[in-house]
Amino acid sequence: MRHIEEVTEKVGTITLHLAMSYGGRAEIVQAVNALLKEKKENVTEEDVAKKMWTYPMQDPDLIIRTGGVVRLSGFLSWQSVYSELFFSSTMWPDFSEEEFKNILKEYEAREQRHGK
Repeated sequence: MRHIEEVTEKVGTITLHLAMSYGGRAEIVQAVNALLKEKKENVTEEDVAKKMWTYPMQDPDLIIRTGGVVRLSGFLSWQSVYSELFFSSTMWPDFSEEEFKNILKEYEAREQRHGK
């Protein structure tokens, strides 16, 4: 991980987040327990978001699931509510730049309404 950080630290404005040993339900439970310890009476979405492991990461606009699986399996349960989802039958090691570009083209054509 240190090597990856070193060789990519000056890449530009792209940020890569790796979720290792991650579970969306566990993250939500941890956030709720943190808020319970604070004894807040009225909890807002912002309060919960600030207690998530991923804070202050922005919610993803796009999630690509490779390997032919058509589910999120608890991945970013809270954060993915308005994400555009793409499912590819291609296994990750074979996922190509061309397929990625095709997904980006389709993503650009979609209307992102964010719940409106």
